[in-house]
Amino acid sequence: MKAITKSQEETILFGKKFAKTLTGGEVVLLIGDLGAGKTTFVKGVASGLGVKNIITSPTFVLMKSYKTNNIKIKNLVHIDVYRGLALVDLENIGALEHFGERDTICLVEWGGALEEYCLKERINLKKVSIKNISQNTREFIY
Repeated sequence: MKAITKSQEETILFGKKFAKTLTGGEVVLLIGDLGAGKTTFVKGVASGLGVKNIITSPTFVLMKSYKTNNIKIKNLVHIDVYRGLALVDLENIGALEHFGERDTICLVEWGGALEEYCLKERINLKKVSIKNISQNTREFIY
């Protein structure tokens, strides 16, 4: 599937629509260049799940957890592996324990390197590739 957004507001709206496809237990790997809109997309997913907190990039803290107001999905875990964290690093910060939890969605920025691990562990995996088309236009392939 493919979607095009032409503003931050449209990217957030697309994230809200994407949230409706989630059932719980998914790990969503977000793949795209710096500034592609990964965190903006996460803001939309969080809003779609009823998260009331302000969503910011977890680049420096590595992982942030949020409670949702969703009946089935209770937690959203936002992880950033931009710094090239290894599996042991993700394990040490407690990120891996959230992978596959039925009442949790994990959104992983720069998560492409985790695909093999998720497949091996039979974790419900979704990939969202984000491409900058122009300054405000993004192409989402999912």
